[in-house]
Amino acid sequence: MAADSRKLKKQKCRREPGSGAHEERALPSPATVSAGPFEKFLSPPVDTASVALFRICFGLLMLKHVLEYLVGGRLQRQFLDPVFLFKYEGFGWVTPGPAALMHAVFIGLAIAAAMIACGLFFRWAAALFFLGITYVLLLDTATFQNHLYLISLISFLMIFVPAERAFSLDARRRPALRSDTVPAWVLWLLRFQIAVPYFYGGLAKLNYDWLVRAQPMTVWMAEGTEGSWGRPLRAAWGPYVVSWGGAMFDLLIVPALLWRRTRIPALLLAVTFHLTNSQLFTIGVFPWLMIAATLLFLDPSWPRRVGILMRRAAPRGALAGASGPPAGGWSRSGRALLALYVAVQLLVPFRHFLYPGNVDWTEEGNRFAWRMKLRDKRGEMTFVAVDPVARKIYPLEGLEAALTPGQRRMMIHDPEMMRQFAHRLKDQMQKAGYQNLQVKVRTDLSLNGRPKQPLIDPDVDLASVPATFGSAKWIVPLRP
Repeated sequence: MAADSRKLKKQKCRREPGSGAHEERALPSPATVSAGPFEKFLSPPVDTASVALFRICFGLLMLKHVLEYLVGGRLQRQFLDPVFLFKYEGFGWVTPGPAALMHAVFIGLAIAAAMIACGLFFRWAAALFFLGITYVLLLDTATFQNHLYLISLISFLMIFVPAERAFSLDARRRPALRSDTVPAWVLWLLRFQIAVPYFYGGLAKLNYDWLVRAQPMTVWMAEGTEGSWGRPLRAAWGPYVVSWGGAMFDLLIVPALLWRRTRIPALLLAVTFHLTNSQLFTIGVFPWLMIAATLLFLDPSWPRRVGILMRRAAPRGALAGASGPPAGGWSRSGRALLALYVAVQLLVPFRHFLYPGNVDWTEEGNRFAWRMKLRDKRGEMTFVAVDPVARKIYPLEGLEAALTPGQRRMMIHDPEMMRQFAHRLKDQMQKAGYQNLQVKVRTDLSLNGRPKQPLIDPDVDLASVPATFGSAKWIVPLRP
């Protein structure tokens, strides 16, 4: 009885409407009332150590990435030397500025990356880095790479995640900001973003060329492009081992990292895989970024346990994991925005199904879909000017000097880039006084070792074809 009496004293009283009696009952907290499965999974606090370490690694890797443009000459080669840049549909207004301004942009990106690593004015630095790196991404479709797109997405997420709550100058400047935890949604959002390239990269490999023909690996390994490390795999079975192994790795690595029993072997395999890619392909900072991101799938407290980051307790009165949606529930707008972002990431890679034909041949819907290293196109491409009245044909090969070697190499893959360049050629001819000329392209290309065939209808005046989001009828379908 005494125990029951003490328990009743701890409970709150509430008078029921219309009742003269008091009913003793414990009132649930607002968190208990509002929390559903969504909040119960994404709102509980988790250790902030792995998120903070990823912020540091991301900032340092981005600093290295930006310095490659400034010191390594990529800025000059990709954006200052070319006299013509290929545009994304709807973003033709994104153009490079004068050399001094472009250097200032990249210097600003370097400073922002360093501030992200240090956690100094972190949210502002992340926002500025996102705007700057996305501007660079949109300058020229010829420079598109999947890892540049991933960098843009991660820097966007960094604006919203409280990765500066620990091991940062912001936490030192503002002690009330410090926290040893972040809401679980922070970790799971970053994990989701890293899982997307893995999953869709593996899904894209489930095709006839990759699994049955072991292409384009057979072509590349026959040429010895993989270096001395791949000599044992140059046998007939070698490309199949690499192709099937790559598909299985992409599809299974995330589940293996999430399952405790396979986590460490999966981590070692992932590190080996990305280190191998860093030697096999020229893909810049991407392997190192993926290694750093893969560590997010470990227990979030692992950096403290191994002594990389030391625990610093939150000051009295600070709320653990206070950043972001409150632990008791998400607002409707927060849920809607999160759902929209996730939906975009899940649906955009499938948009190539809206177009007919083989996406690796037509390139329609290929970008932003994580279709990495799936195609090898080679052959001949010649632009000609046609006078329909005099019925004369004038080769225009010399005018391709307006493009850099990298642009020419990418254009032979992409019909849309050929269309844009045809418009460029017609504009140049009209300025030179040649009116009413048509621009056509003769192509003879091979996809993944197939016999060569035309990619573009040679009778179509590409200079008169407008830009469209629909299917291009002037692309010749790939023969079986």
